[in-house]
Parts: sequence; structure tokens; C-alpha cells
Amino acid sequence: MPDHVYRKFPNHIEAIQSLLQKDATFREICADYEEMCTWLDLQYRSENRSNNECDIAREVIRELEDEITEVLKSRGF
Repeated sequence: MPDHVYRKFPNHIEAIQSLLQKDATFREICADYEEMCTWLDLQYRSENRSNNECDIAREVIRELEDEITEVLKSRGF
């Protein structure tokens, strides 16, 4: 499930796996991240993509990356 998260944070895979098991909020953040990354990947393959929608998705992805980073830091990873 968290393929995009693992690719973005390859040095923290074990920590992410642990947090996914223990922290419902972290699971939600990662699920949202996966959903947005998957959506953006599909848009790049589509000829009907909206640049504005993709820009918004990229911003949301950056915000989710910041949230994931903060959780990892706050847990000492």
C-alpha cells in the first residue's frame, strides 16, 4: 500500500511500517499521500489533465510530505 511513501522516505521504511501499525492518524496521512500520488501519476498519462489540478495536487503532496516528516521527527526517527 504505501509504495509512494516508501519511495519518498527510503531511509525510514522500518519506522514507517511501525507507525502504520500503531498510529491511525499516520495511516490516514500515508493513505492520503498514496491517493494523491496515484492520482497525479494517472493525470500524467491522461491527455485531459488540468495543469491547475496537477499544481494543486503537487501542493497537497508537499504538505503531506511535511506532515510525514514531522511525525517521523517527533517519534525520533
